[in-house]
Amino acid sequence: MFGNKGYMTEEQVAALVQPLRERVNQLEELVAQQAEALKALRAETGRLRESFDNLQTVFPSRSVPLASDVTVRIEHAEKGTPSPSTWFFSTPSPDGTFSAGTLQETVGKSIYQLRTDDGVNGRFVMLSSPDAIATAMISVSQFVKPVCRIEGNTHRQPQHIETLEEGVAQLTGDVWKVVRKATVRFV
Repeated sequence: MFGNKGYMTEEQVAALVQPLRERVNQLEELVAQQAEALKALRAETGRLRESFDNLQTVFPSRSVPLASDVTVRIEHAEKGTPSPSTWFFSTPSPDGTFSAGTLQETVGKSIYQLRTDDGVNGRFVMLSSPDAIATAMISVSQFVKPVCRIEGNTHRQPQHIETLEEGVAQLTGDVWKVVRKATVRFV
């Protein structure tokens, strides 16, 4: 091709260079697209930083790690008596902890209600709504036994769940650790 015996014509050079030009044009288009995407990401990052900074000034506290059904836990900025709060939880972990709580009951998910006056110590009960019972009965060993002692027959669908003794939990880090299991009766 580039041997010493002959010269290449302009058409031959153009034929060899054309695919290279096309590839360079494609790469330039990709670079331009990536530059636009980078510009958009930088703008979004700026907006998110600004939102985050605004939230930190409004809520100067840490939050629970976010999951699909979690609500941010807000610690009171002012020193003094924390206000009482009520939390709703779905499945406890096998080691008897609650995480990913919400401030409102979620129908079909919430099984437990925890009340706290100081934001650290809480008392919990098992909800007795038909939805909570149905959810709990999906897997008693997974949803109930890690945090409750059970009285009554667990092999039939209860009409009602009575909390005979409230359970006790303490906030440890970002989870509520059960200190004393609740005692419930399936009726």
